[in-house]
Amino acid sequence: MIRHSLRGGRAGLLLLLLLTGSSCTSMRHYLGASLVSFETEVSLGQKLAAQVERQQRVLRNRDVQAYVRLVARQLVTHAARDRPEVRYRVTVLDNPGRNAFALPAGYLYVYTGLLLAADNEAELAGILAHEIGHVVGRHSANQLATQLGLNILASLALGENPEDLSELAAELGTAGALAHFSRDDEREADAFGVKYTMAAGYDPRGLLTFFEKLKKLEGGRRQDGLESMFSSHPATQERIDRIDRMIQKAGSPRGATRRDRFLEATASLRR
Repeated sequence: MIRHSLRGGRAGLLLLLLLTGSSCTSMRHYLGASLVSFETEVSLGQKLAAQVERQQRVLRNRDVQAYVRLVARQLVTHAARDRPEVRYRVTVLDNPGRNAFALPAGYLYVYTGLLLAADNEAELAGILAHEIGHVVGRHSANQLATQLGLNILASLALGENPEDLSELAAELGTAGALAHFSRDDEREADAFGVKYTMAAGYDPRGLLTFFEKLKKLEGGRRQDGLESMFSSHPATQERIDRIDRMIQKAGSPRGATRRDRFLEATASLRR
């Protein structure tokens, strides 16, 4: 558990710095608003990313890294219209867990176990687009601010309390610190996921089929961590239905799935 470590006037100063430039002045989450300044978000994202990559094994397969980044780049092109200041960095972690998560300021991580669970590039694109949606919506930074408090978040962004920073990064690796996005957060990330996959020419049903896969695997209980990336909040079936309605409202477009390219690019993970 993250410890409270800021006291007195210094805490007040850090709080003031944190709120500078923010479009929200309370701890209540406002959809699309930011509880923290972009400078704080960037600093926190950098420090957490360094800790995650220190604690976990970055996949050394350059071809797989390049492939996942290629898929993400096609989505980021469209996400940049909604949040142009973010510079995304995508990294595959050599971990059998079926997980993906986004850190503040555009640091995205995908586990090899998730690549093995996907069936085609459209599913991977949907996963990435959903995580990009959390960044565009500022959900990660706002969620951490809500859970930890502005004072503690500011101290972490400034590099204070390295033990707490390390502990938080470890929780992120298991989705523990970001496993309870609000319903509005998840709905918005799903909407961004559909929007960006369609804009990039992918079949938006990729996100839908991946959710359907989660529903089959969960069996009413979350035991293998596959759905932790989405936290199943709101309920999986509810989200499947909503995503389906989004796609229908968009005219039920049929984009690319690129299954052959996906299987070829990830073949080395399946040996």
